[in-house]
Amino acid sequence: MDEKAKEELLLKRARPPKWLFFILLLLMIAGIVTFISGVVGPHAKEVWQIYLVNFLFWAGVAQAGVVFSCALRITSGRWGRPLLRISEAFSSFIPVSFVLLLVLFLGREYILPYATEHYHHPKDIWLSIPFVFARNVIGIFILSVLSLIYVYYSLRQDLGEVKDRLSGICGWIASDWKGEEDKRRCWDRLSKLAPAIALIYALTFSIIAWDFIMSLDPHWYSTLFGPFYFVASFVAALGATIILSSFVRRYLGLQDYITQFQFYDIGKLLLGFSMFWVYLMFSQFLPIWYGNMPEETVFVIKRVKEEPFRTLSWVVISCCFFFPFVTLLPRTNKVIPPILAFIASVSFVGFWLEKFVLVTPSLSHGIEFGLMQLLITLGFFATFVFMFLVFIKTFPVLPVGDPLFPGKGDSGHSGGH
Repeated sequence: MDEKAKEELLLKRARPPKWLFFILLLLMIAGIVTFISGVVGPHAKEVWQIYLVNFLFWAGVAQAGVVFSCALRITSGRWGRPLLRISEAFSSFIPVSFVLLLVLFLGREYILPYATEHYHHPKDIWLSIPFVFARNVIGIFILSVLSLIYVYYSLRQDLGEVKDRLSGICGWIASDWKGEEDKRRCWDRLSKLAPAIALIYALTFSIIAWDFIMSLDPHWYSTLFGPFYFVASFVAALGATIILSSFVRRYLGLQDYITQFQFYDIGKLLLGFSMFWVYLMFSQFLPIWYGNMPEETVFVIKRVKEEPFRTLSWVVISCCFFFPFVTLLPRTNKVIPPILAFIASVSFVGFWLEKFVLVTPSLSHGIEFGLMQLLITLGFFATFVFMFLVFIKTFPVLPVGDPLFPGKGDSGHSGGH
């Protein structure tokens, strides 16, 4: 693309309306006040449960957004370059999720049964609270730092060429830019960081799944549960990327850069990974059946045989698999952004409900979801959206400095569909 168009895009920023920030701040404050008042009141257990559900969901989505960007770099995917910065914007929530993890351990007596009980088998060593705290905090810290460094080099690659017109954090990122030499350095470091982040993500979020979901039930073992969790987070991040890309595209008039081809391809990814998610889910049940392990059926029976979780489990699988599978088969639904965004929204909500179904039956006998749980959930949602809006208001929404960015009206493919 020509230098003039590139410069215009670099200096173009989203300007979300002030009333939107005001509403999001109100929701954030309402969520925080509800949480604080709840944990010191008689419903502390229910408050910590919904906190755990939301932490698992939003922290997973934030990190998986960066992993999607890493996947595009690892595979040299030109088609997805216009979506790169949207998914990288999820990294703005990563520092928040690290703080949320630290807060989570304050409620360990309410949500982690092994904090107050002994399971009397080798799991006791693994589930020692100091060991649980250390491995999760260290793992998330390392992953967060690497992710933020990755996003720094991604942004520097764009901002360096207009460093003289920048100030604040953008000016800091672009400082001491040395032209082609720095371009090569950024590309080299991004190429090395991307696979490292993907691998550490798989390991760290597998540990989170084992410690904060699987181990809530002392008899539930599954070597597949780690991948099941982080793949679900990745699918939810794909859905969030679709939803937010459709809004940003329309709001900033980026139809010539984020085209129907990008939506078509990410729609196919959403379909493919939804099928992979349900495959992982089914694969966890097979060993219980052919291995004749009745001690592990409690986890499954609570969710697929007993009400009210039975109905909710069918809602989850319908939102996360059946609905996307049926609606994403026609090509038309993948190239019309509003339709695809609606499908992604159903999937996104489904994966939040999935975390609710995975956590709640292990800690309580029924569904407790009232105004208190709603306000806390909306607080998490508002914080995520607020951080995303701050990011796209501060930084360019298209990675125009990336060598593989296809430019205006280019699908990023060597051939047509």
